Amino acid sequence: MGNFSIMFVTSNNAKIALANERLNRYGITITQKIASTPEIQSLDVGEVALQKAKQVAHTIKTPFIIEDSGLYIDKLNGFPGALMKPVLDTIGTHNLLSMLSNEENRSAYVKSVLVYHDPVIGNEQLFVGNYPGRIAEKEKGDNTRGWKVARIFIPKDFDKTPAEMDDSEWTEFLDKFRKGDHYDKFGEWLIKQNMKQFGIDAGDA
Repeated sequence: MGNFSIMFVTSNNAKIALANERLNRYGITITQKIASTPEIQSLDVGEVALQKAKQVAHTIKTPFIIEDSGLYIDKLNGFPGALMKPVLDTIGTHNLLSMLSNEENRSAYVKSVLVYHDPVIGNEQLFVGNYPGRIAEKEKGDNTRGWKVARIFIPKDFDKTPAEMDDSEWTEFLDKFRKGDHYDKFGEWLIKQNMKQFGIDAGDA
């Protein structure tokens, strides 16, 4: 296992805590870097995260990650998508829920994309996590842990929003629901890259 220190470009302290929680097991320590990123108007969270990384790469010359998430509601044709944050900051979760009044189909999913930029090789690697669930009929819970949709999104196989979960339930949620997520994919990929540098066959690890 490696011993890596990588910057996470974000002003969200909760994201830093979660990233360390997910990546420490791979020998990866996350440090915070606050930098301005462009506001890109697109429903595609992958496109948004990638364009942010390309802009930040002009000023940061060490390895870093950027992560973006979007909420895709089936009945709203994928809205708000990557516009989740500005939409919720402007109209609020209450008005978003009102768009689904009396709707039986409340299925939705959260898509998260982590972009890793390596200045040595000069390109980006994308890691995607998709988390299915449904939209709650009303806001539930108080502990959002920095997650914009934590009070209105009920993950598949759970009967609570993340904001309703206590610490033990939150840990269970992370271990079960997010197993194999974009953080896991990134951690496994980085270890394999490091093994290749030392001539180790990652397939035998």
